[in-house]
Amino acid sequence: MSEVTSRPITMAQVAQYAGVSQASVSRVLNGVATVDPAIVAKVNRAVAALNYSPSEAARSLVRGSSHTIALLVPDLENPLFQGVLKGLTVAAARDGYRVLVADSAEAVGVEAEIATEARSKCDALVLVSPRMPDPELRDLIQRTTPVVVVNRRVDDSPAAQLSVDYVSAVKELGVHLRGFGHRRIAYVAGPALSYANEQRAQGLGELAREHPDLEFLTISAGSSMEAGYDAADAVLETGATAAIAFNDLVALGLLSRLREVGVDVPEQLSIVGIDDIPQSRFAAPPLTTMSVPRIEIGRQAWNRMRQALEGESADHPLFYRPVLVPRRSSGPASHASGWVGPARPVLRLGSTVVAQYEEGTSVDSVLSPRPFLDRVVSRAGTPLSVTEPTDHPHHLGVSLAIPDVNGTSYWGGRTYVRGEGSIMVPNHGRQRRDRLHIDGHSLDERLSWVDQHGTTQLVEVRELRSAELANGWALRWRSRLKATLDAITFGSPATNGREGAGYGGIFWRFAPEIARVFSPAGDTERDVHGAITPWLAFTFPDRGTTTVLLQGEVKLPWFVRFAEYLGAGPAVAWDSPRMIPEGGELALELTAFVLDEELADASAVEAALPGLRAEAGL
Repeated sequence: MSEVTSRPITMAQVAQYAGVSQASVSRVLNGVATVDPAIVAKVNRAVAALNYSPSEAARSLVRGSSHTIALLVPDLENPLFQGVLKGLTVAAARDGYRVLVADSAEAVGVEAEIATEARSKCDALVLVSPRMPDPELRDLIQRTTPVVVVNRRVDDSPAAQLSVDYVSAVKELGVHLRGFGHRRIAYVAGPALSYANEQRAQGLGELAREHPDLEFLTISAGSSMEAGYDAADAVLETGATAAIAFNDLVALGLLSRLREVGVDVPEQLSIVGIDDIPQSRFAAPPLTTMSVPRIEIGRQAWNRMRQALEGESADHPLFYRPVLVPRRSSGPASHASGWVGPARPVLRLGSTVVAQYEEGTSVDSVLSPRPFLDRVVSRAGTPLSVTEPTDHPHHLGVSLAIPDVNGTSYWGGRTYVRGEGSIMVPNHGRQRRDRLHIDGHSLDERLSWVDQHGTTQLVEVRELRSAELANGWALRWRSRLKATLDAITFGSPATNGREGAGYGGIFWRFAPEIARVFSPAGDTERDVHGAITPWLAFTFPDRGTTTVLLQGEVKLPWFVRFAEYLGAGPAVAWDSPRMIPEGGELALELTAFVLDEELADASAVEAALPGLRAEAGL
């Protein structure tokens, strides 16, 4: 056939060109395995020569299948539903299926009608977050099977179900905000008939029973950015210090309105959402949220649908637990005092953050990663610590660091080796956080000291207690180190042959370069370095009237430097190794009084100490 026509090629023309019957052409095109290979070859040559494309409508009539499925969502503008659609579409396409999309536009009254019509044109139906009442949903499933239901639990139903654990998600957000000192929290609710909204309300109810100090106030809204924008003024009227939005779209709407009225987030109001849609990380500020695996849910929806199309019964329901993604839209409550912020604790006294507690996971391995106090300041704002200074990058603010634990360095940097001096040795361990709990002025932490081979040598229980003072603040650091698998020997460069270098323990690297240091033993480095005294004081003549008074363990000598750099701490292994047996413990303690006044001499310190200890209550 050499003549080209504008009309579509028919199956009859293919049969005539191939010299076979139309039935044979149909069997070849539908992949019937019993067709003679010679006939298959003739039909395939004819199809190629004529550029024949079978009519999908005709093929559907023959097969009794359209190879399409329908997806119904309440609002296609929601990126959560777009992610589910993407995962479903890509997975279904691999099996030769296409997805048709219907949007009910949150019109609950016509949702079942739209779903029924969509199903009549397709082989199956996927319902995402259906809003209709349970009896109507069960009836729809019976009439339109096979059906997969996403984001809605349907008891006693043959439909395959995939759900997100929104109860746990909202509870985790509540705990996150509580850790920042928030006690009065607004919930900006979603659509009234939404199952996901019902789950969130259930989670908040459970959280309120578990933490009676929390108060939740519900603001009716919806699921869109416009709903969040419109609810912002009502949220502000509640006097809440934080708001949990039904989803990220509502949270983004809230943020937009709050910017317009000059409310700073999170300084005046913390905002968190749910879903972790792509826009969340680009919000101003980036939005704290619970991440939901949108695309993965779509993929799994297709896997369940394929089982249903093949006549297999639905497996057990799948439940996904969202993951907290902390960003800058959540922070300390404006009235919070003490340790706040579970992800990255800060010590807040009134409106001033006087220290930040870092986990240390971003510290380079050769610096012996460990938790440390960073950005320590007086209440008047005088900087008092430095992290990773150029002279000694392994100095990390205020930390517990020991240079030799059975040969492993938890100090960082170069290691002193007898006969070789200070050299870089691949023997750096790390302190791994296993548990962290904060409550007001108390921070409790459990750490594993892991050597360079991955073996846990010590388990530490660390307690940081803070207190507000009339003219400053105080902190007590207590650590209990327990030997887990073997006896432990603590050493230092001094015990390995370097005279005077008995450092190791709770160590404070100060930021100011100029200071006056004095103690009961004297006020020169020769007097103070190695002295066993109950306290050590620092004043900073170039930083105004600031005094840092360190009260250490009387049995331990002070390691002090203020000529080369400024740092101090009680030393664990000053001039001889310290040993504990397997299962034994080493207890360490350091108390600091950070004062916005100058204590001029030892007699002034001795006179002030009893009152400071009583006021701090530590």
